[in-house]
Amino acid sequence: MTAVVKESMLKVIVATIGGFVIAVAMNWFLIPSGVYSTGFTGLAQILTQVLQNTAFAFGENVWFLALNIPLIVLAWIMLGRSFTIVTLISVLATTIFIGLIPQYAVIPGDQTLNAVFGGVLLAIGTGITIKFGASTGGFDIVALIFARFSDRSVGLYLFVLNFLIALLAGALFGWSTALYTIVFIYVTSKVVDEIHTSNQRLTIFIVTNHADDITTALHQHIIRGITQIPSIGTYSRAEKATLMMVIERHELRDIERICREADETVFINVVATDSVVGYFRKG
Repeated sequence: MTAVVKESMLKVIVATIGGFVIAVAMNWFLIPSGVYSTGFTGLAQILTQVLQNTAFAFGENVWFLALNIPLIVLAWIMLGRSFTIVTLISVLATTIFIGLIPQYAVIPGDQTLNAVFGGVLLAIGTGITIKFGASTGGFDIVALIFARFSDRSVGLYLFVLNFLIALLAGALFGWSTALYTIVFIYVTSKVVDEIHTSNQRLTIFIVTNHADDITTALHQHIIRGITQIPSIGTYSRAEKATLMMVIERHELRDIERICREADETVFINVVATDSVVGYFRKG
């Protein structure tokens, strides 16, 4: 089994686990207590409530899938095939598990605790999925696409979009509901940051004897600029090359795998990057 196949299988497993954890957060904490989630899971909750006595009375899982379908198509075009396939698996897993897991109030009558524990669980499911190079669909995709055409961060767009969900829930179901949803948004964002780390951009230095092989392989899979710096090992006095790249964190695992396949003795140093001046492709 090749490293590429192993990595792909790992992403599928993680996306499936992430979908299960998100479904548990929805069915055991958020839906029973009337706390509205972020993104398309929250919008699916709202549509389920508003349309429950109409011909469009579908469950949260059906609305979640229906909302994501057009964005999956858009992501395929704009964000890449590999990213989209794993995201689709995550969306399908979330849809199936929300339908299969019975709704049960683990903490009945306490919206604050449900918002906190539901937020932690949903953030774990979302965070591990993002960490392995995919998304859970919905506003993640919208924010990534918006960020590509502006200088603003993905996080800013996610905050604005999720805040709109909180306002919509408040306008429809009462402003106390909106406040509990804001508590949920805050908890979720903090836990996702801890899992995925707040430094989205990284600078990596790749020291290798096979610079041409690595750069060729990287250019085939990663759309990033690479700066090659001539280097000399101070102990061996052997000539090497140092490749410098600025990347986003979700790209790191694939880059490490590609480098190891081209050079088993490669040395990679990863440095957090606070800001970048000049053109940097987001996503």
